[in-house]
Amino acid sequence: MRVWRSLGLFRSEERRSMVKAVRVHTVGGRHHVQVEEVELPRPGCNEVEVRHTAIGLNYPDVEDCRGGLHARHTVYTPGSSAVGVITELGTGVLNHQIGQRVGYVNPPNKGAFSEASVVPISCLVPLPSNITDEEAAALLFPGFTAWMALKKLFPLRRGDPIVVNNLATGLGSVIAQWAKHLKAVVIGIVSSEDDVEHAKKNGCNEVVVHRAEIGYGFADEVRELTSGDGVAAVFDLVGKSSFTDALLCLAPKGMYISLGATAGDAPVLNFKDLAGRGSLVISVPVLADYVKNPAELLEGAQFLFELHKAGAIKMEIAKKVLISLSP
Repeated sequence: MRVWRSLGLFRSEERRSMVKAVRVHTVGGRHHVQVEEVELPRPGCNEVEVRHTAIGLNYPDVEDCRGGLHARHTVYTPGSSAVGVITELGTGVLNHQIGQRVGYVNPPNKGAFSEASVVPISCLVPLPSNITDEEAAALLFPGFTAWMALKKLFPLRRGDPIVVNNLATGLGSVIAQWAKHLKAVVIGIVSSEDDVEHAKKNGCNEVVVHRAEIGYGFADEVRELTSGDGVAAVFDLVGKSSFTDALLCLAPKGMYISLGATAGDAPVLNFKDLAGRGSLVISVPVLADYVKNPAELLEGAQFLFELHKAGAIKMEIAKKVLISLSP
């Protein structure tokens, strides 16, 4: 997980509505991204203006810039989560106030890669005092995704064996830590011996090294670790290079959950293969479909911040990037 720290925000009233933002004119990667000055609209009904202090950089944000998630035909500002302070209230806003520390996740128009953003209050999460802006920015998106996966999509039971594929990511680490807290048996998949210790520190009971480049899989080792039974679920963030092994790991009625595809999209599968492998289930969940209203958002936030306060989830920030957006 990476966090951008925003410095030098505009404060003069005459320039209040102009902010610096990362803009994507053509999808394709970082070479198509540039910082521009854009007009920030005033917040409307049930909206607030949030001046950012820290911004999360997540896998979906990178894919969004590359055009991997969906096609866009207009210039836009990416970014799915940020933390900051409310600086202006729109009409109808009753439960928030100017100066309040908040985070937000999955706003309808993205826009977090900027000095400030206008956000619907339905996306806001009040921040407790025991979490820093940087920690919150790093935790919000992977934390809510883990909540979706472990509480809504596949509620874990004590003793459930699971595979988490790719512990090098913030999301993989959060899922593994949360699953350990729920007393599941967590088998982590990493791509290098150098990552084994990191995986163990982040909740894995066992760790398997997957060397896809030399055709070495991980299914046999996982089967051996589970006495041949397989696992109840695979939480996969890799995709193409590990898809076959992931299916081979599953016990009958097991679930493959795709939460990313850093190695490319999984191959096309004949549905009959799922039945033949033991009535397997495949899910490709989208966070927006599991957080439809403020009540669900606050439910997820409560779980997340309680686990963080208890030390069950510790967010490791891989890199901090200080960016000065002042003119």
